[in-house]
Amino acid sequence: MLQIDGIYTMEQIDLNLIRVFVAIYETQSATAAAEQLDITQPTVSYGLAKLRDTLSDRLFVREGRSLKPTPRASLLYPKLRDALIGIGKAIEETHRFDPETASRMFGIAMTDIGSLYFLPALEADFRAKAPRIGIEVRQVTVDDIVDQLASGKLDTAVGNLPSLRGQTRSAVLFREHYVCLMGADHAAAIGELTMDRFLASRHVAVSSTYSGHRLAEDALLDQGISRQIVVRTPYYTALPLLLAHSDLIVLLPSRIARLFATQTAVVALPAPMDLPEFDVRMHWHARHEASPALGWLLDRLAAIGKNL
Repeated sequence: MLQIDGIYTMEQIDLNLIRVFVAIYETQSATAAAEQLDITQPTVSYGLAKLRDTLSDRLFVREGRSLKPTPRASLLYPKLRDALIGIGKAIEETHRFDPETASRMFGIAMTDIGSLYFLPALEADFRAKAPRIGIEVRQVTVDDIVDQLASGKLDTAVGNLPSLRGQTRSAVLFREHYVCLMGADHAAAIGELTMDRFLASRHVAVSSTYSGHRLAEDALLDQGISRQIVVRTPYYTALPLLLAHSDLIVLLPSRIARLFATQTAVVALPAPMDLPEFDVRMHWHARHEASPALGWLLDRLAAIGKNL
């Protein structure tokens, strides 16, 4: 029996109605909620009407193209969301997870640089060991990751995410360091990359919503090193072609530099200053760590990380 500001039996408010409510609250759209739940929009509308009648509240009010929650809906949401998570967790923990027959999607937060490095190896691993399991990569802001891990919208987050420490469980996948990447012709022209040549060069700076990518920038600031930045971009994927036929230099993690060097005429050289190393970690929420499915995913990521 489920009690919500009064007494309502499960016959009045079943789990499907709770799923409809949570999906509408999170997407602010009946159409998006239907897509998320893989049901028709009329089914979502019917469920919302039934909830409104049962709870004697409009729950959501249309504002432009969005459905905004009423004050009562905002009070109900965390309780109903946690109830769904608890039920799902209880059911999952009593079932053995068989990757060969399981059919589901894992949500993983990564940047474009993480996708470049992890996704091919992860897809190949799943193809061999779990052919019916899919991967949904999401680029989520750091501020939202913990909430999405807690709610189950994300299964794990992978990357250099120091701000998540203490808020999540985590494990190191590998240790990484920065190098300088540049076009092969430019590297041949300047020879050894000394500090003077580094400072005289033109640079690319990569910005990102992921906090860890400021590590090299902050280290340069601490050492009083100022570069001539002529290009700023949030996209690592733009770098190989940008650098190949130019005199630009960029600081980036060594494994990605090696990957780019196999794709275009670029080379990686040691940075002429001391830069801190960092850990690439996988993060998950303690609320879900007893899940057999999550445990399997984390085991696969750890195994792949050892070989990258």
